[in-house]
Amino acid sequence: MRKTIGVFAVLLALASTAHSQEAEPIVGIATVVDSDGLRIGDASLMLWGIESVERTQTCAIDGEFWDCYAAAVRSLQTITSVAEISCDPVGEPDPYGRILVVCFVDGMDVNEALVRAGFALAKRDETEDYVPAEDLAREEGIGLWQGTFEHPRNFRGRHAIFTDRP
Repeated sequence: MRKTIGVFAVLLALASTAHSQEAEPIVGIATVVDSDGLRIGDASLMLWGIESVERTQTCAIDGEFWDCYAAAVRSLQTITSVAEISCDPVGEPDPYGRILVVCFVDGMDVNEALVRAGFALAKRDETEDYVPAEDLAREEGIGLWQGTFEHPRNFRGRHAIFTDRP
């Protein structure tokens, strides 16, 4: 019985150590891998609470198509290139191993900055935190809002793009 309790105590200590390590911020120089995805070292990260256009998605301004995906990627590169980035994990990694995160660079919320620049939308089923930034970008007609675009969720559905983020 004593041996069982000892093994249980060790397992419990290991589990709490692993859990606390999961909650540690991921810090480093970010590489942009998608319009709402980053890599820091070996960690694959997806910005939580927001969503952006997909790789094969285009948008239109006055009936003319433009590569809004490339513009969204460039915007995220600009935002994250300022300094080392710190990303706080939110919940468990998705089935693809991506860690959902809220990131900060020089005290600025990267997720919010991308929405405020008009190149991402608030993911309202995850949080309402980024709705005001989306509203301002829409009102100012910047980023995606300077023309027309299909909501990324609808685009993924129509094109059977599965990201495990509805």
